[in-house]
Amino acid sequence: MKFQDVATELAQINAQRDGVMERAFSVLEERHATLAAMLVQSLGDRQRAVRWMCRHQNAFGGRTAYELISDGEEDAIWDEIALMSEAPVAARVHSARMAY
Repeated sequence: MKFQDVATELAQINAQRDGVMERAFSVLEERHATLAAMLVQSLGDRQRAVRWMCRHQNAFGGRTAYELISDGEEDAIWDEIALMSEAPVAARVHSARMAY
């Protein structure tokens, strides 16, 4: 096994993952437009919102926001958005940057 092969395979996997994340957020925008818009507003841009939805959150018991939606627990996401909105802007930006 060559490291170049590993790097190529990882790049392909990451590209697939990014595509799935984008498609999932597009579906969120179609089915839960207000939630998606509030996430973008709270996090500062769409790309941060795309990644946030896929990240395992301590606030959600280690689950992703998509898992909460599939379990019918969308209210927990709204609660988290409210908490993010209450935080000072500088703290939200710092937190979002640290997550990547």
